Amino acid sequence: MDNEIKTNTIGKDFTLKQLAKFVAAPVLTRLLVSVFQTLDDSLFISRYCGQNALAAFSVALPWFMLVDAVSMLCGAVSISCSIKMGQKKQEEAKSDFTTMCIITFCVGLVFTLILTLFRDKILVILGETPALLPYAKQYMDVSRFYAPLVLLSAVFNNFYVISGKPKCSMYVNVIQTFCNIFFDWLFIVKLNTGIVGAAYANAIGFACVVLFGLIFFSDKRREMCFGKPHNNIKPLLKSVFRLGRTQAITSIAISLHSFIVNNVMLGLAGEQLVAAHTIVNNVFFMFLNSLFGLVGATSPIISYAFGEKNSKRLTKTVKQVAILIGVLIVIIACIYFFGRNIIISLYLKEGSAEEVRQMADYGMKVAPFAFIFIAYNVFIQDFFNACANTKVATTLSVIENVILSNLSVIILPRIFGVTAIWYTLLVVEFITFFFSAESLYKSRYLYGFNAEGIATFTDK
Repeated sequence: MDNEIKTNTIGKDFTLKQLAKFVAAPVLTRLLVSVFQTLDDSLFISRYCGQNALAAFSVALPWFMLVDAVSMLCGAVSISCSIKMGQKKQEEAKSDFTTMCIITFCVGLVFTLILTLFRDKILVILGETPALLPYAKQYMDVSRFYAPLVLLSAVFNNFYVISGKPKCSMYVNVIQTFCNIFFDWLFIVKLNTGIVGAAYANAIGFACVVLFGLIFFSDKRREMCFGKPHNNIKPLLKSVFRLGRTQAITSIAISLHSFIVNNVMLGLAGEQLVAAHTIVNNVFFMFLNSLFGLVGATSPIISYAFGEKNSKRLTKTVKQVAILIGVLIVIIACIYFFGRNIIISLYLKEGSAEEVRQMADYGMKVAPFAFIFIAYNVFIQDFFNACANTKVATTLSVIENVILSNLSVIILPRIFGVTAIWYTLLVVEFITFFFSAESLYKSRYLYGFNAEGIATFTDK
């Protein structure tokens, strides 16, 4: 009985209205916070440090995406813990969570050491030009030190839903956003520190988020809290790698893709195209974050249903999430079509950088069509991952983010010119959608999507 109470939140049989209410906080949080965060560093850098500073920030992003990939890998312990909670192994889940937090922090220290020793070589490899290199060096000199906090905050964020407190994800993001905006304004605008001010602001924000998490998960009354760490590291890492490799590969692939795109754009039209693409890309990922909020909030529910082999609840949840994603797509498309000029104006001062403005406007017109397909591709991949079917999830991720993404950005601009750079994502996601739909159809008997509703739950 005690276990049933503790796992009541993600083990609940939701109606569509209840599920919408449950995910509302994570979705709105990820969207609103992402609005401020995405318009935060890039906006302040663009308006007060110049286009070259914005381009330098964008060219350096593949490194931070690599850190993000590791955070996703470490955060995959949440899937394992959700499944174990569905199997009524509460204490074992707590112990795994605590041990993984310690490992994650240590991995972050390794990133700090690597960037300290090889900063200049890494920036040159990423493609920083002589005009961009000084800005990138200033930013990296500070950002290298908070890698452990970035990784640990990502793991914490995955467990607020599991703890039955999805609103806490909102609270920590609000705290981080407030810190970022206030200290960006303080350092960049008032103290005139330049691009390095953005790095200082991020460091303070992540420190506050980690402090909140440490206090939250120290409360033993939580459904998920710190437990006794164990030394059975190898099986834990093996499980985390198996469950998190899809998201990690996706993030690494995006990092590689970003590296290729930046270098292609520098060859096509120089720093101006990179700056315009950064604006469009930031806005796109701002909206994509709201999708991640929805998927991230429902993923533990799917994992729990899979863990207890409840095909009825599993299929019901999948259908409900698909409907909620459709609603989210409509909302985001409206924002795109009616608000793009306002968003672009936030980045670029009136009367300046007109060529960058025109490029960004064109890209913003194409982006919402790509969002339709990427939304369901993300959900389907996450569904397979939540059900521990990493083979299918990884295959779809490789097709999308390694093969199609890079081929499209290399080939299409060569054939159709500079404007083709804006259509590459649409082409990739459209093709990937058919692979995703086919994979879901083939697994209908595995999870109970067939007419009979019978599931084998064979973990292959």
